Amino acid sequence: MNRRAPLLFLGLVLLAAALLLAGLRIGSVAGADYATLWQALWHFDADNPAHVVLLELRLPRLLLALLAGGGLALSGYLMQAMVNNPLADPYLLSTASGASLGALVINILLPAASAVTPWLVPLGCLAGAVGATLLVIGLGSRRGRLIPAQLLLAGVALSSLLNALGGLITFRAQTDSQLRAALSWGLGSLERAGWPLLGGPAVAVLLGMVAAWLLRRHLNVLLLGEERAAALGLDVGRTRWLLLLASSGITAGVVALCGPLGFVGLIVPHATRGLLGVTGRLNVVFCALLGGTFLLGCDLLARLLNPPAGLPVGLVTALFGVPFFVYLLRKKGA
Repeated sequence: MNRRAPLLFLGLVLLAAALLLAGLRIGSVAGADYATLWQALWHFDADNPAHVVLLELRLPRLLLALLAGGGLALSGYLMQAMVNNPLADPYLLSTASGASLGALVINILLPAASAVTPWLVPLGCLAGAVGATLLVIGLGSRRGRLIPAQLLLAGVALSSLLNALGGLITFRAQTDSQLRAALSWGLGSLERAGWPLLGGPAVAVLLGMVAAWLLRRHLNVLLLGEERAAALGLDVGRTRWLLLLASSGITAGVVALCGPLGFVGLIVPHATRGLLGVTGRLNVVFCALLGGTFLLGCDLLARLLNPPAGLPVGLVTALFGVPFFVYLLRKKGA
């Protein structure tokens, strides 16, 4: 194991804790000092506005950032190993585009139903995500075997189609509130965070973490290339299907609540391998923790850049992600 790993884990945990405290204190409501925070945690008063803001609004949002960032980072790590391509990320299979289309259909075409049933939007997102993923799988496989290059092309093509359909539906918005909701969803946001809705992404990330831990040795073998992995006795087709299901499930669970948060699954896996090495035993755990910490920092920056409402956190991740993507392209072509 990398000798720096314990120190890196400790530093990352401390950084995540510091960002959590900062996220709880910073916002439009004044008086959120450490004393108020302590009282809210141990002696919650539902009649105290500061307590309600801290524990019912800010804390669920921060926990969602941890879950979403960790899930997308882990999904990207699995997907890059699956196709052995450093440019792959969770949006490769159009999962995010499918989920976004599902949300737009419910919010704009069925607004009355979504107002009565709060769970209808997440269910629509999950249906769109799963449908898009299955379609890409069908287009990217041949005789039951996944073809990485074909999978990449199918994902890019279908994502463009789904985004176009989403744009057509957005033009059907009847009110300003519907249009704002559609734009917010498309940019990626943590505004929908709430205690009742955290269960979905939490279960998705937990199951994905278990799958990633069980398959961690297979990930390292896949990085050697398909032929060498098969020569070493790995069932490449079966392993890729398992990784595909795990990464798609995580992404669907996250996007169903947050919308598309791009580039988290591209940046964080590279940072993980740079810090712990390509074949580190604890890479999947570290990657998830680093992804959650990264999105916590992006959310804090989004609120500081445009107080008090803040910016959609997807804009901040894109500010980091686009230059990093260009760097990877140049490095890959060098």
